[in-house]
Amino acid sequence: MKIHYSTDNIKLETSLDNNSFPLEETIRDLRGITPVVTIGIFDGVHTGHVALLNKTAELAKLYNKESLILTFYPHPRIVLSQDKGKLKLLTTQSEKMRQLARLEIDNILILPFTFEIASLTAEQFIEEFLVKQLNVSRLVIGNNHRFGKGGISFGKLEKICKKFNIGLDKFALIDISNLIPSSTKIRDLLLKGNIQQANKLLGYNYSIEGKVIEGDKIGRELSFPTANLSVSEPKKLVPANGVYACYVKVRDKTYKGMANIGFRPTIVKKNRHSSIEVHILDFDENIYYENIEIEFVEKIRDEIHFPNLKDLIKQIELDKLYFPLHSS
Repeated sequence: MKIHYSTDNIKLETSLDNNSFPLEETIRDLRGITPVVTIGIFDGVHTGHVALLNKTAELAKLYNKESLILTFYPHPRIVLSQDKGKLKLLTTQSEKMRQLARLEIDNILILPFTFEIASLTAEQFIEEFLVKQLNVSRLVIGNNHRFGKGGISFGKLEKICKKFNIGLDKFALIDISNLIPSSTKIRDLLLKGNIQQANKLLGYNYSIEGKVIEGDKIGRELSFPTANLSVSEPKKLVPANGVYACYVKVRDKTYKGMANIGFRPTIVKKNRHSSIEVHILDFDENIYYENIEIEFVEKIRDEIHFPNLKDLIKQIELDKLYFPLHSS
């Protein structure tokens, strides 16, 4: 897979991600490959996205072309200040690229999303980018894809594509456990703590990356040392408060763990703020200021205020028994 940035040496802002990929590259000459293209944000790269992208790759092979994902950065809703302060992302840019790299797609083109692009009608966008810039041969869209400013019907899109001699394929929605996968639905499930259903729609375990920072070390005093996580991406969605069974990736190894998201009501009595901490099973190394990744498997329980630390320790011991039934 080849990743291309911009069409005119525009450097992307890196504030939403930690310089996880080189931003100096620009688009090579994609015009000669007359690609089969699909367009979208693909936040989460969930099972619905994967089905659409696999179809794009399949059609490209059928027509002896290269496949191309055309996506945008930053997220349009961030640029347009829609739901300002509320939008939370399922994947950072680097996480999205890692998920996309698993697929048999030949090229990804990342365009900086601007107010100018947002103002283009479907016909203007197709002419300026798909025709003049990319010389696209076919366009593949999802069943619920909104195209251009204000969105247009599939019938109108068909007429525009016919005008520019671009083939058009519409991909039907897929069904997972009687649910249609969507980034919005997955965000809602995670915010309700329904990790298992969210993971089904994603097709993989939802995860959060960050740096281990120093905490109050009370967990160690309770014989359950925890790693306190500072999330790398402030716009990354954090699941609902509670205790979760999880996997923890540390130094290229994976361990079982128990993560707590919330206010630790038994330990912290005032000036409470939400935190993410994880007890890594069978692990006792100093990992302060190192990056780790937490993969959420299932919510075990809500946060509970216990009358004393003895009862809290008893509950943690019970929580720890959860994982033998859910080994990897």
